[in-house]
Amino acid sequence: MFINRQEELAWLEERYQSGRAEFIVLTGRRRVGKTALLAEFAAAKPGVYFLAYMDSAEVLLRNLSAALWEAEHGPNAAPGSYGSWLGLFQAVGRLATDRRFVLILDEYPYLADAGERLASVLQKLWDETLQHSQVFLVLCGSYMSVMERDVLNRDAPLYGRRTAQLTLRPLTPGQMRGFLLERSPVELIEAYALTGGMPAYLAELRQERSLWANLIHTAFDPANILYHDGLTLLRDELRDPRHYAAVLRAIANGYHTLSAIAQEAGVERSSLPTYLSTLQGAGYVEHRAPVGIAPATQRRRGTWHIADPYIRFWGRYILPYTGAIEKGQGAGLVEQVLRPTWEQFVAYTWEDLARSAVYALAARATPGFWPEVVGSWWDSSHQIDLAAVSYQQRIAWLGEAKWRNEPLGVLDLEALQRRARAWQGDTTGWRLYFPLFSRSGFTATLQERAADDPDILLFGPQDVVG
Repeated sequence: MFINRQEELAWLEERYQSGRAEFIVLTGRRRVGKTALLAEFAAAKPGVYFLAYMDSAEVLLRNLSAALWEAEHGPNAAPGSYGSWLGLFQAVGRLATDRRFVLILDEYPYLADAGERLASVLQKLWDETLQHSQVFLVLCGSYMSVMERDVLNRDAPLYGRRTAQLTLRPLTPGQMRGFLLERSPVELIEAYALTGGMPAYLAELRQERSLWANLIHTAFDPANILYHDGLTLLRDELRDPRHYAAVLRAIANGYHTLSAIAQEAGVERSSLPTYLSTLQGAGYVEHRAPVGIAPATQRRRGTWHIADPYIRFWGRYILPYTGAIEKGQGAGLVEQVLRPTWEQFVAYTWEDLARSAVYALAARATPGFWPEVVGSWWDSSHQIDLAAVSYQQRIAWLGEAKWRNEPLGVLDLEALQRRARAWQGDTTGWRLYFPLFSRSGFTATLQERAADDPDILLFGPQDVVG
């Protein structure tokens, strides 16, 4: 069953109705649902959907030719082949001469790596024929290095030919409701901390199971995708996956500076920037710098963090315990290792979600405020979970996000305001707001103070999830 992605489907349909040749590039991480989206879009439309795979150029050309041959000559025609990529794309031009014809090349990097000069052939045919036809061409791929090499980089053969590009993102906790019906905002956030909003992982969770039972039957089951996919992603996309896995494990366990990561991961300090740059390009880690009252403070220093919730979970709870999990001790790990630290672990995701929700919440709570930068702030003595700043307007949201089983109170607000004074220093003329994000609500005293003070903003899981 196809779930969600209605906006993306509508976007594709709008391009389909454009009345001109379209060259769409669809990218996104593995497991994010690109294939499901394209299959849903292509259903009942004239054309060919082809899912490439790792094989020789001859086999891929033969199989794609067979599908196009049937589309051109009819299902009852004798089998045939176009013999070359040039002949194949010439056939596409004929099929799309005076009617809309869809050609979707899913997992395009497999075709590009197998087919010698495939991108150059496609460039030639697009320039000479296809751009004047009614073709609706989609190139889809997970491996950004190949997509950039062939399509996106300025020196790529197909650079400048695409008519539109869509990057498919993971689902937000609110969008995950289609997979997890009747779950509370808190449960959706916890599921997001496990899956990162990836549809392939969400499909593994069962409605009738509790969170803990789902964990035992998915992430701690050696046969399940959530158990082995972290290492699979590294093996498929990166060379020397052992060192990358060690770096991810170190960051997931709370080591964020270069020296600390290198020591914990057991890698050379001089090699670490290369590992981190590669992981950052893959979307697994990100570099954060403190968002201070002056833009220049952002460049002074920074730390490294896991950018993907699933990779954070895998590095924290799966990678260090693979031996025990392989021996069938998943249930014990959930009880002895995961449950005692789960609240602290989800707190990282809660902070990330609070920062992601700032733009929508600011438009509602403080109309007219549009932050130029959103992040966090810290110095040697203080830390603020959320710093959303407009340097032009001289307005800032300085907030805390707490994922704990007790409500936030006035003491939490006052501690935040003391840290805000450290953030502001001697600078004057700023309007400061104090948003507090709490899993478990707020004390009556704090709610009363917020009702009388427009600078105090209180948000819970429902506000963030939407």
